[in-house]
Amino acid sequence: MSIEISNIQFGYYEDGKNTIDGANAVFAREKVTVLTGKSGCGKSTLLYLAAGIYPSNAGFLRGGSVRVEGEDPAAMTPPVRCRKVGMMFQNPDLQFCMDTVRNELIFTAENIAVDPAEIPARLEAALAFAEIEYLENRRLNTLSGGEKQKVMLACLYLLDPAWMLLDEAFANVDDASAKQILGKLLQLHEDKGTGLLVVDHRLEHWWDIADEICLMEDGKIAKTICPREEGAKASLQAAGVQVGRDPYPGIVSLRTGILEEGTACMPDTDVPALTLSHLSVSHEKGHPVLTDINATFYQGGIYAIVGQSGCGKSSLFGALSGLYKYEGGALLGGAGSTGSGQVEIRRMKRADFGRLGFVTQSPQDQFLGGTVRQEVMAAFKKEPDAEARSEQILRHIGLWKYRDVSPYLLSQGQQRRLGVAALMAYPCEVLVCDEPTYAQDRENTIAIMESLCRGAAQRGATMLFSTHDRQLAEDYADKIYTLEGGTLHE
Repeated sequence: MSIEISNIQFGYYEDGKNTIDGANAVFAREKVTVLTGKSGCGKSTLLYLAAGIYPSNAGFLRGGSVRVEGEDPAAMTPPVRCRKVGMMFQNPDLQFCMDTVRNELIFTAENIAVDPAEIPARLEAALAFAEIEYLENRRLNTLSGGEKQKVMLACLYLLDPAWMLLDEAFANVDDASAKQILGKLLQLHEDKGTGLLVVDHRLEHWWDIADEICLMEDGKIAKTICPREEGAKASLQAAGVQVGRDPYPGIVSLRTGILEEGTACMPDTDVPALTLSHLSVSHEKGHPVLTDINATFYQGGIYAIVGQSGCGKSSLFGALSGLYKYEGGALLGGAGSTGSGQVEIRRMKRADFGRLGFVTQSPQDQFLGGTVRQEVMAAFKKEPDAEARSEQILRHIGLWKYRDVSPYLLSQGQQRRLGVAALMAYPCEVLVCDEPTYAQDRENTIAIMESLCRGAAQRGATMLFSTHDRQLAEDYADKIYTLEGGTLHE
């Protein structure tokens, strides 16, 4: 009972380099296996091959084979495949088809031909297992990342596959929700023998649970490590894998460095850049998400917003971006501002739009360019040094080699880095970043935060970012707000 990978040769382009290049592995169902390694090493690609998503939907399998329980997943019909493997993506929005939680679960049951008379009981059991009965009639597009992953867990419970594959499933989930979902997955593993094959950059959730950790490098599995072996942590840390919550370089050392370069603007604590007054947001009647948000963010400051999944962080940022209607006030600029004066965000005119810059949880929804290079160059318009500046930015975030590739062919982690890079190319007064580092390895996490903080410091801009990584907030923010009970707390 296993997933067997034999000498896989797989690439995304017909004449391009292989992303998976000679990978061999046997993953046993009785073990919890975690695939880890630096961004771009092929972890998610290997998982997509095991799920049968590739090569039928993308890429070219040039050699080797994949077998799930002795069968080729790509050759299975969808009803058969979903009984063999179920997958939880980084971004659950990519998996949903219906409008509400209830309809999504009904749709899932219908796809495996559950007797209509049995669907209500099966639906009730799935909701109870995931502990989301209270979400049954909610619209999926109003849920937080953590709530959506719990809905996905309910769908997988209903499908009851032999294997569950997780691709950075906790990247956008708070610790409490991650612990809850993990407990449910382990329950399935122990009670039903469900296989767990997991991709993750951060191992703290898995360290005491995983039977084996497979380190991937350059499209191969370089070594397999037992977490309980002596020297296991040191071996992984030497390979650039984040095992625990180690401190980051932080904003203090970064500001010191760029001050010495003479390019930084220190925070001006007397000049408001963004003022929120009694701001509230409701997605559905009777379901207020934000009830009384009050805060002043000052020019040049860096602010972190933390809180459990579902507390409203993305809703707050969505209100600032114009995605959601809000009551109360959201005033951009302030007396003495070096920008273009004060303006209520809901009343901004076209000339004001460039004053606020956003990176959303789904950066692919923001892309404008046909290639990675064009996406960054769009910010420079017809400036004579546009190409040189774009190259500098893309080299810094490790995407220069993908410069002529469509942004939609990048991994989700790479798309996130591109979204951040494109934002930093615009001269914004306020930068708003929703989970800017999720699904990134430690090296890229530091590169993204340094790029954002450096850009903000050099132009005197204010930055707000949300995160589930408390260490990140402590090391890179001047001030941390906790969003709880519909309001912000210092």
